[in-house]
Amino acid sequence: MKFVFLTLMFLLPALPMFSQDRVADNAGLLSAGERINLMSRLNSIASSYNFDLVIVTENSIGGASPMNYADDFFDYKGYGSGNDRDGCLFLVVTGTWDYWFSTSGRGENILNSTAYKKLESDAVKSLRADNYYAAFNSFLDDWEKFLALDAQGRSYNFFYRWNVVLVVICWLLGTAIGFIVVMAWKSGMNSALAKTQAESYAVPGSLAFTEKKDTFLYSTVTKTKRQTDDSSSSSGRTHTSSSGRSHGGGGGKYR
Repeated sequence: MKFVFLTLMFLLPALPMFSQDRVADNAGLLSAGERINLMSRLNSIASSYNFDLVIVTENSIGGASPMNYADDFFDYKGYGSGNDRDGCLFLVVTGTWDYWFSTSGRGENILNSTAYKKLESDAVKSLRADNYYAAFNSFLDDWEKFLALDAQGRSYNFFYRWNVVLVVICWLLGTAIGFIVVMAWKSGMNSALAKTQAESYAVPGSLAFTEKKDTFLYSTVTKTKRQTDDSSSSSGRTHTSSSGRSHGGGGGKYR
């Protein structure tokens, strides 16, 4: 009896953490330990930022598109925090090598174009190496960074991502401008001017031209048609799922 009581003491505190399954590993890509670790991180993020992150793996989704499948899985399974159902679902389909990030609620604004490129680049790198556990951890790492910035009223944008590079560029530009200014001052202090004409060295009357003549022969004009770029990308655009809710995100194939 005492053993049962002690067991319940350890299990009961953990029940809220597993109250909602945020890892649906239907493709069997994760070990039991990996799944528990991911669940622990997912529940911690949900508790800290009131934001629902979900990981879904499938071998096949039939004829459905990854976007529609991810949106419907998120909506009909009841994921999302708050009235706006804030969250993001990461879907991986191993049979067709598809991946999709479906955002909802404030996740649509947090995952701007710069944040999306970061999230996609980190995850796809591990997916291509068949390291799914690393891909899911990078998904969580990036979202923790995005959510921490959002909590401070900031966003993961171009200036945040390339902050160090921009500082270095500004430093180099400042150094270059300072060098040019100093060289200009230095040249202004030099009173010795170089001769630009040869008349000072020529004997008067020793050089004479008897005839000057310019003859125009012909001209050639070449015209080249200007090419226009009609390409476009759909990543990051919002759309409406079958449940009538708004979603954002993007995806593609990792092979």
